[in-house]
Amino acid sequence: MKKITTRFLLLLLMVSVSATSVPAASVPATEPVTTSEPVPAAAKAEPSHETVKSAVDELNNLSKAEKKSRLKEAKKAFKEYKKKKKEGMMDEDARLILLVILAILLPPLAVFLKEEELNYKTVLALLLCLLAIFSFAWWLIPVLYALLVVFDVL
Repeated sequence: MKKITTRFLLLLLMVSVSATSVPAASVPATEPVTTSEPVPAAAKAEPSHETVKSAVDELNNLSKAEKKSRLKEAKKAFKEYKKKKKEGMMDEDARLILLVILAILLPPLAVFLKEEELNYKTVLALLLCLLAIFSFAWWLIPVLYALLVVFDVL
């Protein structure tokens, strides 16, 4: 049997949970209906060892036809994920990296994009940049302030 990655198992687990959360009237009487909570798709943390082990055990206990149908569902879910990602929904990590680069180059713009409105933090970053016109050494002050805002410290 091929090695199955953790992410693929998590995807299979999500599909299996969504498949088992079908109303009891549409499920044949031979299969038990489980009412486990679905795993959130946006979870950033890796699944626990017990979750992965139970997913592998569940996968090994399925019949060949059930494995094939679950694999089709997982592939479909993965294609939908790739489609959404391709449509322009930016990953949070990429957005954070771009905001950090902007915080170094143009601190007021980074603060404005982070806050998504013109508020006191944006005005303060602009004033600190105007102060930095007098000396390049003062440029660190608005850069540090913008980085603190981007990382949600302030």
